[in-house]
Order: sequence, then C-alpha cells, then structure tokens
Amino acid sequence: LLRPECAELTQELKLFITSVLGPNKDTSPPPKGLVLPYTFYGTYMLQQRCAQFFDHMQKSMSEHFTWKDLSETGVQSVRNHLEKYVMSKIGEYAYKGAQDENADRELSRRMEVLDFISPEALEVNPNVQNEVVLTIAQDELRKMNHHKAPGDKIACVVKCASVIFSVLNLKRGSDETSRPGADDFLPIFIYVVLKAKVPHLYSNCEYIQNYHNPRALMSKAGYCFVNLRSAVEFIMTLDASVLKMDEDDFNRKLSEAEKSYDALHGKAPGAV
Repeated sequence: LLRPECAELTQELKLFITSVLGPNKDTSPPPKGLVLPYTFYGTYMLQQRCAQFFDHMQKSMSEHFTWKDLSETGVQSVRNHLEKYVMSKIGEYAYKGAQDENADRELSRRMEVLDFISPEALEVNPNVQNEVVLTIAQDELRKMNHHKAPGDKIACVVKCASVIFSVLNLKRGSDETSRPGADDFLPIFIYVVLKAKVPHLYSNCEYIQNYHNPRALMSKAGYCFVNLRSAVEFIMTLDASVLKMDEDDFNRKLSEAEKSYDALHGKAPGAV
C-alpha cells in the first residue's frame, strides 16, 4: 500500500482509521464546529463497519493490478496483514466494545477455584503428562494479552495447541492402547487452559470472534479457537459427573476453594 499506484487504497485506509479515532486520536467526538474532511463515527457500530471495510478492501485489492495475480491464499494473507495494521491502531477501542467484565470475572474465579483438578481427573493420557511441556503451552496462551490484533491473539492459541500436538506426536507408548491420538487433545488442552488462568479470556474470545477474518477461522486457527471455546464452556459448567473423581471429594475441595477465594476477593455476584 506504500506504492504510489496504491495511493487511492492508502487514502481509504487512512480515512477509515481516522473515522474511528477522530482528530483527538482516541475515538472522542471532535470539538463542536470543527469541520473534518471525513465523517466521524467513533466506535459506533464498529464491528459491522470493520467487517464491511475489510470486505471492501479485500475486493478492491484483489481487483487491483498489484495483487490481481495472487491466489486466494495470497489474497487472504494480504487481508490478514491489513487487519493487523488497522487493529494495531484501533484494537484497544474495538476490544473495549467486545469486553464483558462480568464474564471475565466469573471465568477467572472458576479457574481459580478449580485449580485442584488434576490431569488424572480430566483423564489426560499418562504418556503426555509432561509438566515442563504443559507449562510452555500455558505460557504461549498467556501471551494473548500482549497483542492488540485478533490474528496475533489467535496465533498464541495456535502456538499453545502446537506445543500440545508436539507432545502428542512424540510421547507414544509401545503398544496401541497407550498411543496418544486426536481424542487426547481436548482433555490436555482443557487442563492447559485451566492452569494458564489467562486474564480476560472470555473477552479475548469475543474480540477474536467479532473482529478476526472469518476465512482465517476456517483453518487450523479455527480448529484451535473452537477447542478454546469448548474448553471455556467445559470449565464453566463441569461438575464431578464429567470427571474421574469421587463426587464427595470434588464437592468438598470445590467448597473449600470457593470459601477461600471469596474470603480473599469477595463473594461472586449472586452468591449466597
């Protein structure tokens, strides 16, 4: 887009970003009476406007002679890079619109009070219970909050999953019954998500869902994202019936953990 022949597309890009940020560069309304060379919208209907803008730019670039010979994969790559640039400018404000602080608090509390759950309770294959590797996977997931662009956030999920897949591929037993397979991924992934305790995880998921290129979520990234959503839902709803754990033992440990958490942080909304 820095080429002279792309000046018209570059201007559209600049106008879109400024229509969000405004003259104050913080999405606040311009001073009354100030005449702008563009229409200021701020964060009004930002999700829909971003989707329309990226679709429009993708179509325009695919028809432009600079990119007209690109494959579909190449076009999607260009769109993803455009998305990354735009969200590096406005991502902070887009994220705020997707943020659900109550859901984040509920999920954070849930992950804390369920910290006692072991790999065995989740029936993680014994051949892949490598705490060093699982810690690396957790660290990759925690990096989500270091990034503004939704594509960079989902890349952290993919890297986390890749670490798990690497141990699934390497840690193979000597007989067919102990060999890890695809069905072993979700239990270990749930364990990693639970132990990583990523702050604002629910809002991160909403932000990715709302602002990342939908086509990009039809690939490996999409598979990883679906599993992340499944892991979050599982953590929020699990009880002893879905664990390899004595029900009384589970209820006792959960009750103790909830009392300790609430004594330190205050009771959860709606708790009695």
